[in-house]
This record gives sequence, C-alpha cells and structure tokens, in this order.
Amino acid sequence: MADLSRFLPLSRRPDVDESGVTGDRRAESADVLAALAGIVRAGGDELWAAATARAGWRVADVVAELIHGFDRTRTRRALESAERFVRGGEARRLAELPRPPGPAEAAGSLETRARLVRERDRPTGVAELDDAVVAALLVGDAASVDVPMSPVASGAVALRRAAAAPTEIRAVIAGHALRATDAGWEFGHGSPLVDTAAGLLRFLTGIGTVAPHPPGPGDPPPATPGS
Repeated sequence: MADLSRFLPLSRRPDVDESGVTGDRRAESADVLAALAGIVRAGGDELWAAATARAGWRVADVVAELIHGFDRTRTRRALESAERFVRGGEARRLAELPRPPGPAEAAGSLETRARLVRERDRPTGVAELDDAVVAALLVGDAASVDVPMSPVASGAVALRRAAAAPTEIRAVIAGHALRATDAGWEFGHGSPLVDTAAGLLRFLTGIGTVAPHPPGPGDPPPATPGS
C-alpha cells in the first residue's frame, strides 16, 4: 500500500523540494504522548475514573492500553482486531490490561515513552501515531478539552482513517474533499466537507457521530499557499 502520509500537508502549499519528506512520525507521536500526559496529570483521580466514548472503557483503561501497546507488532494488531469480533473478546481484553496505579504514574509513563520515542533511532509509523491520537481524542473528550496536536499529526491520522474507512463513513465522505478549518490541511477531491481537525478525527475514527458539513458563512476561508 502506498505511503499516503508522504503527501501531507496535502494541499494549498507552494511547490517545494520534497525529497526530504518522510513517513517517520517520531516527533508527532512524542508530542501527542507528552500532551496527553499533561491532561492525565491535570485531571487527577476524577478524570482517571471517568468513562470514555469507547463503550465500557474508562480513561484508566484507554491510557493503560496505550502505554502497554504502543509498539506492538503488526501481527499483534491484527490479532487484537480479530478478537474484537469474538464474543467476550473485548471484556477479556479489558480484564487482562495491566494498569498503572494512578494518573500520576500513568502521566510519568507517557512522558517517558514520549522521550524514548523522540530519542530512538528507528522511525515511528503512522499506526503508532494513530494509537496516540485516538487515545488523546478519547481522554480529551472525557476531560472536555482538545489535546493539542500538530497539523501533520492530525492530518496523517485523518488521511489514514479516510483511506480505510468503514462503509458507513465512506458513504458520507465519498466524492468530497475533507478540510480541517483550524489546521490548514485538506485532502480528497470534490466539494469540501469541513470541521475542525479534532471533529474530523472523531468522525473518521468512529468516536463521534457528527459528520463534517459543507462550508458555511461562519467557516474560515481555505488557507492560501504559504500562509
């Protein structure tokens, strides 16, 4: 499969030498992990115990899964995906998750992971970035905040999710470009559908049900190259 992430930031940019563009997402992944750590630490025990949009999963569960599964192999990912369709598979997965004692320890683990990802020699792919972004969306929604992430981070995950979207999401976005009103990226062909980067990600990941919409009078105009 083509590395679609190499086309980021996807549109509305000047023609430049792109020989150095890479699919390595170490910096973006580390930034999201560090930002998520800050939200978890600030939220304390109340946020730690809060429910998320993932049915049956608390913030503690989502963060534990990210900490212990961030670097899992493709084979492990495929097995986990299959387990979700097995009766009782999700409940068993939840029961077997090793959890940090509390939010302070979890935040420390996330910060350590962020530092190790940033410093290591081997690259980090968009799948790992996707894990961090999805956890950030779930935890951020539980905390009623948007976890900060760069346009490259949000755009790479949005593009990945759109390329492999299930039928019900594809039915909405087919024949349209997707435009993030606050992140300066757009991809796809056709009349645009717009939302914030976080809003688009919530829809594309299935966390939220609010679909992007055609641009309206209150939406900012498309960014121009170099802006």
